[in-house]
Amino acid sequence: MDHNFIQNLTLIVQENLQNEDFGPEQLVEIIGKSHSTIHRRVKEYSGQSISQFIRAIRLNAAKELLLNEEDTIAEISYKVGFGSPTYFNKCFHDEFGMPPGEFKKKFRSKKTGTRHHRLFYLLPVLLLLVFFLIPNHRFSLLANKNNTEKTIAVLPFNYLGSEKEKQHFSNVMMLEITSKLSMVENLVVLSIPAIDTDKKEPNNQLVKKLGVNYLLKGNLHIAGNKMKLIVNLTNTKNGEIEWSETFNSGLENILEIESNISQAIAQQVNAFITPDEKARMRKIPTLSSEANDFYQSGRAAHMEYWQNNSDLVSLSKAEDYYQKALNNDSTFAQAYVGLAQIAYDKTTWSDIFKNTYLDTVLSLANRALSFDNTLSDAYTLRGDYYRARFSDKAIVQYQQALHFNPNSWQAYYGLGNFYLLQNSIKSAQNILEATKRRRGPEYPIMLDNLAFIFILNGLFDEGQELINRKLLWDNDSLYYYRRLALIEEYKEHFEKAAGYALKARAIDSTNLNANSLLAFNYVLLKEFKKATYYNERIVQISNNINFKLNNEHHRIGYVYLVNGDKQNATKYFHRQIDASQKLIAMGNAEEALYDLAATYAILNENDKAFENLKKVQQQNTNLWFIYFYMKNDPLLNTIRNEPAFQEILNRVKTKAETERNKLKNWAVQQKLFARH
Repeated sequence: MDHNFIQNLTLIVQENLQNEDFGPEQLVEIIGKSHSTIHRRVKEYSGQSISQFIRAIRLNAAKELLLNEEDTIAEISYKVGFGSPTYFNKCFHDEFGMPPGEFKKKFRSKKTGTRHHRLFYLLPVLLLLVFFLIPNHRFSLLANKNNTEKTIAVLPFNYLGSEKEKQHFSNVMMLEITSKLSMVENLVVLSIPAIDTDKKEPNNQLVKKLGVNYLLKGNLHIAGNKMKLIVNLTNTKNGEIEWSETFNSGLENILEIESNISQAIAQQVNAFITPDEKARMRKIPTLSSEANDFYQSGRAAHMEYWQNNSDLVSLSKAEDYYQKALNNDSTFAQAYVGLAQIAYDKTTWSDIFKNTYLDTVLSLANRALSFDNTLSDAYTLRGDYYRARFSDKAIVQYQQALHFNPNSWQAYYGLGNFYLLQNSIKSAQNILEATKRRRGPEYPIMLDNLAFIFILNGLFDEGQELINRKLLWDNDSLYYYRRLALIEEYKEHFEKAAGYALKARAIDSTNLNANSLLAFNYVLLKEFKKATYYNERIVQISNNINFKLNNEHHRIGYVYLVNGDKQNATKYFHRQIDASQKLIAMGNAEEALYDLAATYAILNENDKAFENLKKVQQQNTNLWFIYFYMKNDPLLNTIRNEPAFQEILNRVKTKAETERNKLKNWAVQQKLFARH
């Protein structure tokens, strides 16, 4: 009978009452029936979903405790499995028509002792009943925390109001709720920029594309200073809306609502939240509604710039709004982070050798942390500062960022780029984690970086598959042909490489990388007239965009030398020596040491060439592309046949093969590619 079945479910929930992680998935596993079967029977009997059924049991237990115990409201909320007292208050009010404090005051029985003792003696009987009703093996979950990965994507909220100037609230609320959910280590949270998502895309296609367990959607209506937000949480496995709530409030309460929604969602998906995470989720960044309004407007303008980084008008607006926020609240830490990010966005690679490079970013990030030392984005920006200086201090900053926001895709991405030439597995691992947490214009770039790691290690099939995925995502043929050209170059198929590079350049003749690929491959093909043409384009383009050719000077110099122009050749060789020495002094030794060795070799300064080649070989790791260059680079022709060179070459090859195999095995373990 369904009555007995429901009674069994009730007993199991009561047994797990204090376990805030206990939810539909755990109940289904204990019962041993399918989710749909249990949902159907619960729905037929009570008219509730499984989640609503569990919540009702928790609330009824809370009601009994309020009548019979001396605990505080917060203590009772935790006893019945609510991780957030605020959310408990709301749910209790929705269920019983009044907050728990009022209920306790109104209905508290004076004879609590008798009821308390009766419940105390009844509890062992209930436990025994549950034990005999359900086979023992089904209780294995009670002793083990559920390790199923909880993944959620917060989709852009629909704005339904008529006041278009307030439309940005929908995007910013989505962003803030995403940020708060991201603080929970037990969740994997996917960040999606508003205008990157096609809201007309069918749900099943969207679910497949995002690969998450839950989708959060919202509809926002604003009229005057009042807002109405309806949010729905959908389980992607069965398409059910597991949770839906309507929030009516004034705009002055927007920060509290964002916090309440985030905590409610985390509890709904049974994510374990630590006390520190709860405290950060509840933190109100400013008490000034005016400062917050300016900050929200700044975030919205900044998002527009991130979608199109040529939109300098939006970047300027964002900067102005952040400054106005600080004019209203000079301790508003997040506004300082906004300004720090803008300073970073305005910085160009050409400034890298300046002593003041990114100093403004560091100063503003430090200022933010002086007011709030839990801001993940501020630590990430400090990590970016130290990464630009190739300092190991970057690692600590990124790790701090991930401590306060375990879903910071920026921190994972920063770590991935920091380890690029130092540790292929750590680099790939961190960039892979970043791809799990971000969709938007950065996502295909991250896929390309992941492909680049495999290509640098000579894993060309894997690199090819990843650039294919990128092409499906963004249809960017320019990047696609560039990477195909690089793969063919490293395979020593120089004609094919030049062919693909020509296709890339046909799409954009000003692309520096496409011209560089053509120049180098024509050198390898000994077609120096063509190489000269593309070298001239490289110099012209780099001057136009103020880009420093830190590892191209010796290549340009070599073509001048072959063409008989020793004066210009020498000029470019010495430019390369200067650039390489500066990079090495900054800590960027991996490529710079090789470039320095190759330049000394072509200048017949063999002792210096071998000194730097030995340093290359003594690096912690050598990637396959270093072996490729040592084997094929014409700048090394004068020393290539010497035994000392061959010995270094063989050692580099051995280390490169070791690194390649380690990366390949890691990819198999991660099931990164279908054939694995």
